[in-house]
Amino acid sequence: MQWARAGADAHQGLRYLVLGLVWLLLWRLSALMEYAPHASIWFPPAGLSFAALLLLGWRAVPVLMACAVTVTFWMAQLYASAAGWHDVLLTGLLFGAAHCASYGVGAAVLTHLVRRHVLVSAPAIILTFLLVGCLSALCAALSGIGALQATGMLGRGTEPGLWLPWWVGDMAGALVLTPLFLGLLSWRYPQIEPWLGGLSFSLPAQKRAGFGLKLGISMLLVSVVLIVAAHVPYPEVAFGMFFLILPQMWIVYTESPFRSALSLAIFSTVVAIWVASLNLVDQALTYQFAICVIAASAYFGFAVPALMAQNQQLSELAFSDSLTKAATKSYFFERAEREREEAERKARPLSLIVLDIDHFKAINDTHGHSIGDETLIRLSRAVRVQLGPQDLLGRFGGDEFTLLLPGAELEQAMATAEQLRRLLWHTHVPGTKQHLSASFGVVTLSPRETIMQAFKRADMLLLEAKRHGRNSVGVT
Repeated sequence: MQWARAGADAHQGLRYLVLGLVWLLLWRLSALMEYAPHASIWFPPAGLSFAALLLLGWRAVPVLMACAVTVTFWMAQLYASAAGWHDVLLTGLLFGAAHCASYGVGAAVLTHLVRRHVLVSAPAIILTFLLVGCLSALCAALSGIGALQATGMLGRGTEPGLWLPWWVGDMAGALVLTPLFLGLLSWRYPQIEPWLGGLSFSLPAQKRAGFGLKLGISMLLVSVVLIVAAHVPYPEVAFGMFFLILPQMWIVYTESPFRSALSLAIFSTVVAIWVASLNLVDQALTYQFAICVIAASAYFGFAVPALMAQNQQLSELAFSDSLTKAATKSYFFERAEREREEAERKARPLSLIVLDIDHFKAINDTHGHSIGDETLIRLSRAVRVQLGPQDLLGRFGGDEFTLLLPGAELEQAMATAEQLRRLLWHTHVPGTKQHLSASFGVVTLSPRETIMQAFKRADMLLLEAKRHGRNSVGVT
């Protein structure tokens, strides 16, 4: 037991160590892309902090605080600060507290809303994530600047507009990278997916060709826009970045959420590298906002498959019986009425079959309702396999089913009922050797006869079949 506990503690410690090392690596990458004091074009550690606090809660704070102190000493060295080590340590603690509090409160609010089922759909979760992410980044920027000013590492009154590039840089990192980090973590922690609002970051079962080509086209267009912006004297060219939403949406609508999130991360990285290397600092805010806008649009694109799945599920609940997958009673009669009007207009026949399982109550009483439910499922499955593309099976209620056969004359409907009767006789009640049998009533609609009138006629014939020994077809 002690060995197992020690192994689990070591594994946990390794995860926290990896979190810290990745955070420091991302910070160093962002420091290479600074275009104003303490303000980077794109601040990826914000995304990792937000994701870690969303997943681990306040357990991630010690690691993030250690990282904040480490990078503060690193900044002091990069800026050749004359401050003593105790001042740098105090600055790091204040900066870390501001950073963790800003993203920690945002993460707590978001997880509370999701887990309390206040947010139940992907669009609602995405909208709230964007809002909370923006506000958390703003708080991190303002409180971070305050921490640096309080200890003298940033002079009061210097760079009065620093909060804006700091905020947008943090926002770009948080909005772009948090979903990717959550997606990567969901492979290790599958319990994350249930509160992602229907989004799945699992890798697709089948590899889909073309992702590399799409990504390459997107990166080529990014490079072209930024190189042109660096060599022409028109600052308006920078706004061409917003048109790059088109290749990103192409990827979002044709690839998995994980690949889409990965493409956004690569896109933002390439933008940041080009802006820094081409010295496009005068238009840096434009590029930062473009990254944020494109990321936000892409995330709403993520929600489309989830919405489609939810709509399909709702349609199945509305139109299909949850147990047997046959049409519900209301949908069956609605569809049957449309078919009746079509048959009347085109002068073609329309037949109706009503069937009922023989001795179904005895099956439930003897073997239990679970066996009864499985019997209904087997009957529905067996019947649906025999139906044509225009035919419709509905569950009227209990063990009674209805079949609609557009274009079928009475003789064809009788043959279909007889075929189904024999098929069911060779089907066993689950877990027993008892044959499954059913009685049938078959009619063809008369001119100007309603569906309900035809159903009542078929139901009377079904009762006649039962009175004459069951396992038979009643017909006029």
